[in-house]
Amino acid sequence: MSMMLARMAAWLFRKLQGAELHLALAGLRARGQDIHPSATFGPRVQLRIADAATLRVGPDVEVLHDSWLIAHPGNTLELGERVFVSQHCTISGDVRIGRDTLIAGFVTIIDANHRFSDTTRPIREQGGASAPIVIGEDVWIGSNAVILSGVRIGDHAVVAANATVTHDVPDWAVVGGTPARVLRDRREG
Repeated sequence: MSMMLARMAAWLFRKLQGAELHLALAGLRARGQDIHPSATFGPRVQLRIADAATLRVGPDVEVLHDSWLIAHPGNTLELGERVFVSQHCTISGDVRIGRDTLIAGFVTIIDANHRFSDTTRPIREQGGASAPIVIGEDVWIGSNAVILSGVRIGDHAVVAANATVTHDVPDWAVVGGTPARVLRDRREG
């Protein structure tokens, strides 16, 4: 009997998680956020979109389980058509991602960073700075990559797994490392 109750409780818990996401999407749409009906969101996806932020999710976007989409007041968070976001990703701030881009698992894309130049004050007291991130079309970002504030990643680029992107990436470039550097041009084999 206790096994049956445990199974029922697990089933109900999964259903409630889906209901929470459904209600969040309905609330965002009611507030005028542009979420295409064909976009899909996996279990436990968190949508933290401030009232004064803009969310645009294009057709056939897919966001897998346990990922977070966060936009603060004044931010625009945009996922172009057919963008794929794998599991456990965080996309936060003023971020635009072009169509047909693939984002592997555990990627972090954040438009803000801490200031730390004043050595007489703790870092936590120095505030932060933010700058928009633009990711082009047909980009592939490998697992565990980190994309930092103010970066532009060009169309058709590839970011290797575990790379930390701190500077702009040209169109067609393959980058890797920490900090990421250009390894080659995709058109050159």
